[in-house]
Amino acid sequence: MADSPSRSKGLAVQTLLNAPLFNGLTESEGLEAARYIALTRYDQHQYLFHTGDPADCIYILRSGMVKVTYGNPRGDETIVSIFQQWDVFGELFLGQYRFRVGSAVTLNEVIVGKITESNFWAMLERLPKLSQNFIKHLADAQRRSLARTHALMHTDARSRLLGTLLNLARHFCCLNDDWLSVPEGITQTDIASMACLNRTTVSLLINDLRRQGILGGHGRTLTINHRAVVACLEEVGLEILE
Repeated sequence: MADSPSRSKGLAVQTLLNAPLFNGLTESEGLEAARYIALTRYDQHQYLFHTGDPADCIYILRSGMVKVTYGNPRGDETIVSIFQQWDVFGELFLGQYRFRVGSAVTLNEVIVGKITESNFWAMLERLPKLSQNFIKHLADAQRRSLARTHALMHTDARSRLLGTLLNLARHFCCLNDDWLSVPEGITQTDIASMACLNRTTVSLLINDLRRQGILGGHGRTLTINHRAVVACLEEVGLEILE
């Protein structure tokens, strides 16, 4: 017998409980948490929100990738973050600012779990383990931001690029491996934006780093020699915040 729409939706929401935000919850706590989550599907290149929009919910990615960008009054756009499956984003409004400080757009087809502000506070009150996990999430996000800022403080384009790639590798890959793959949905244009460099400079640097064996892959496929990148950054005095 086929699943009913309501049963299928319930099973789909429960898969979100694989996200680190829900680590350590009991089965009954997980079922309770699922009640607060609403699934929404977005097509590729569709916006979840824009800069300045009122904010009242956070997002958990069930599948796909989303980038958050910031545009200045001149129209220049910089990628602030790229999120993948199980990532939590859009929570900054939980502080004193009630509007979106960036725009979120999908890089491919995406399914997200949305939790309204009132539901999220209710979850934190009823599920202490969830509160601990959320604090860990905020600490990890701040550490990634500090590492990226540290890399961008270098005026040398090569160091900024390598620092950005290491930041991506930490987030998207397993650092137990020597070689790490950048997800194909992340383009060289995206990498250039994150490193605050132009696309041509990034392309030239990537080709040069490939010849040196520090990067690998061909065309849109990009792999990173983790140990080699760390050694290069340490050589120029960039602290590796592992």
